[in-house]
Amino acid sequence: MDAKFGSATLLAVVSLVCLAGCRTLSPSRRPLTASLRTDSAQIGVRHGGFTYKAYIGLVFTNTTAKPVSTSVWCPPFQTLEKKVHDHWIRATGYNNCLLSQAMPMLTLESGQSYRDVFELLASDRGHAGWPELQVDSIEGTYRLRWDFVEGTGASAKDARKVESTSNEFRMVLSRQ
Repeated sequence: MDAKFGSATLLAVVSLVCLAGCRTLSPSRRPLTASLRTDSAQIGVRHGGFTYKAYIGLVFTNTTAKPVSTSVWCPPFQTLEKKVHDHWIRATGYNNCLLSQAMPMLTLESGQSYRDVFELLASDRGHAGWPELQVDSIEGTYRLRWDFVEGTGASAKDARKVESTSNEFRMVLSRQ
């Protein structure tokens, strides 16, 4: 009986040590996620004078339990990504701007939604003026990413990241 009790005690102690060790190895604060949706499954893109231009309607909804915030001065933190060979790559050299945002920070309470339009302005490779297109072709499957932080201080150093990735949508050259 003492051998069984000793073995059970040893097994329990080893299990607790292993669990504690696993906890310290895993990230203590994984990023949260929130909802980001585009208004359309297909976006028409105009091209002229070495510039691509498109308007992408979007709705961000804070699905977390706490307020979230982000800086929104141009350029904000929305990123346009294109699917290339089953991998997502950044489509432009740097971020574009939201059309209607004039304030330096956006804060949304839990459950609150925000609607805006992402304006894509990108130049052909080798032509200055807008963010340069970083993909071979404008046509294809895309998504938007927009990161926030938990809380009301968008620049807080240790704030928990809140990631949002939109639905996939197609971008096609439209006839002018």
